[in-house]
Amino acid sequence: MEERLQKVLAGAGIGSRRACEEWIKEGRVKVNGKVVTELGVKVDPAKDRILFDSKLVKEPSKRYYIVLNKPKDVVCTLHDPNAGRLVTDLVDLQSKPMLRPVGRLDSDSEGLIFLTDDGDFLYTLTHPKHHVPKTYRATVRGVPSPEALKKLATGVRLEDGMTKPAENVRVRKRFSEGVGSVGGSEVELTIHEGKNRQVRRMLAAVGHPVSKLIRISIGGVRLTGLPSGAWRHLTAEEIASFALKSSVDAKKKAPSKTAAKPAASAAEEKHASWPTEQPPSKRAKEPSSSSSPSPKLQSQLRTSSILPKKDSITD
Repeated sequence: MEERLQKVLAGAGIGSRRACEEWIKEGRVKVNGKVVTELGVKVDPAKDRILFDSKLVKEPSKRYYIVLNKPKDVVCTLHDPNAGRLVTDLVDLQSKPMLRPVGRLDSDSEGLIFLTDDGDFLYTLTHPKHHVPKTYRATVRGVPSPEALKKLATGVRLEDGMTKPAENVRVRKRFSEGVGSVGGSEVELTIHEGKNRQVRRMLAAVGHPVSKLIRISIGGVRLTGLPSGAWRHLTAEEIASFALKSSVDAKKKAPSKTAAKPAASAAEEKHASWPTEQPPSKRAKEPSSSSSPSPKLQSQLRTSSILPKKDSITD
């Protein structure tokens, strides 16, 4: 079946659709021996020979969805000659799929991050229109006042504009640092955006600089039980939860037949080129799953590619 070239590339795990569009325009993609630079070209992956940077593009027989607890000083990028360790260095899979980090965490931040070779899954979790919630715990200087917490909950003006309101904003702990010290505290909040260093900048803007930042959840997936540096496969139910949310959001925002077509959403962030093979590291035991999505949901998820049987995963 024919599909747009950028969708086929994203589906093969090369990158997000937006990034693939840019690479097509840059002349890095060939179809049947000819360079393609125009968007909108349709191809059939089963019949056409597609090359990206002279490498054959193939639809994988199975998909990988990894949740990882990123330690401090590990970089969420694919190529950085100045970085000590990359996030992909921590995942040991014999088949060496082209894993990409879903979203980013700064080098000095810790916590939950996803890695996948599924461009559509990456799109669902990173595009602003899907509003995937991300929860953080930040150790800050001082204790935010009720007024400061209210500012976080209504939106903070940063140099690149107003943030959307944070949710579930609260002070979890208070720390004392000696007589005369302002002490510190741990603040928890949930955001739906992905601005650069957003949580750090929001808290600094209300007078409480961050000394430590941990992301504890994305959607319904939490960091619980996953040691720093360890990883596991997402369960079928966890994958399904994001597909369901995307479907619900699409229905809520679908225009009526008489309504004007909404303006296009902001473009996805352009990502670097695909990863190289990396050395192995430690991994956590994959949790068991006793149930599977309904037949209707499995159809929505294209189970032939994104819901592999557990005994078919090579690790």
